[in-house]
Amino acid sequence: MQTDQHQADTGWVATSIFKRQPESVACARNWAMQVYSDAGGPLPDVCYLLVSEVATNAVLHGGGSEYRVTVRSDFSIEVWDASPVLPQRRQADDSSTDGRGLELLEALAPDYTVSAELGGKTVCFLPKGW
Repeated sequence: MQTDQHQADTGWVATSIFKRQPESVACARNWAMQVYSDAGGPLPDVCYLLVSEVATNAVLHGGGSEYRVTVRSDFSIEVWDASPVLPQRRQADDSSTDGRGLELLEALAPDYTVSAELGGKTVCFLPKGW
């Protein structure tokens, strides 16, 4: 894991890079929670849930060997992976263990964005109430 924190024109930015493997999801959400805790961020449970969901999607569906999590001073979060393929809504029934990521984002961070860019995509969200 590689971590960087620096001042930007609009406040501080903390970024960490994780290996694209299942065990890194816990590291990503714990790292984001620590950044939030240190900065006095609100709604840590929502942050924990959404970072877990989006990092899991980066591991399962992203490209390349790594993904990046960025936390900004406004408490928005970005997760980047090397796949330009945008997430698609799936129908999840009551017994499904996956397929609810976009529903969670819509419910807890309704202004989330997904943008394709050269070399990958970024999911950016700011949970409602922040």
